[in-house]
Amino acid sequence: MTILIDIGNTSIKKCKLNKGKLYSFKYIDYSKNLTNPIINFFLEDIKSDENFLICSVVPEVTKIIISKFITKNVDYKIINKNNFKKIVSPKVNINELGADRIINYLFLKYYYPLRKNFLVIDFGTATTIDIIVNNIYIGGVILPGLTTSYKNLVNSASLINNFQIKPTKLAYGTNTKNALLSGSFNGYSHMINGYADQLQKHFKKKFKKVVTGGHGFIFSKNTKDMEFHKNLTFSGLKYYNENF
Repeated sequence: MTILIDIGNTSIKKCKLNKGKLYSFKYIDYSKNLTNPIINFFLEDIKSDENFLICSVVPEVTKIIISKFITKNVDYKIINKNNFKKIVSPKVNINELGADRIINYLFLKYYYPLRKNFLVIDFGTATTIDIIVNNIYIGGVILPGLTTSYKNLVNSASLINNFQIKPTKLAYGTNTKNALLSGSFNGYSHMINGYADQLQKHFKKKFKKVVTGGHGFIFSKNTKDMEFHKNLTFSGLKYYNENF
């Protein structure tokens, strides 16, 4: 059995991979300043003597976890981005490219063998749009994350209370809550659709558009021709584990 680990900027996710099946999905939100919750998240897996595959965009947290693995003589692997040089444009600084972003594409390349052009929209701490043209990763867009943006707004504005982001048909609001709801859902939908249209015109390509991440599902229902993949990164890690 292998434990797949996805370390993001604000949360850590893990799941089990056994006999080709993904299951037992778990996650924690974390702070870099509190190491015990991070270590405790893996104690049960360490005791079970599992193998680990790590995909991380936070080197400091990776070091915390690996140091524990080493002391317990645990077998682990970290995603090696050098394996992806053939599918990443030489113009892209692969050292700065988040491993999760290329892992996502790796799975789509396998899952849609007849497609060559993709836009991958990931609603995480940041919202990213990754661009693949003729089966080559050529770059992307990084936008402020939806939850991150509105948390900052709520914390900074005394007259704005916390609210839940959800689908709405409201074009505008007559009170603060509905105005925020319209702005967060419809505003973000227009932004993503607008970027997708702009990129298709720029490259003169018909992209396969795939959405993943926290709010990905609700936005996939309000955006053009976009398909939601709930566990895209874990599916990519599964493929990596079986083929690299």
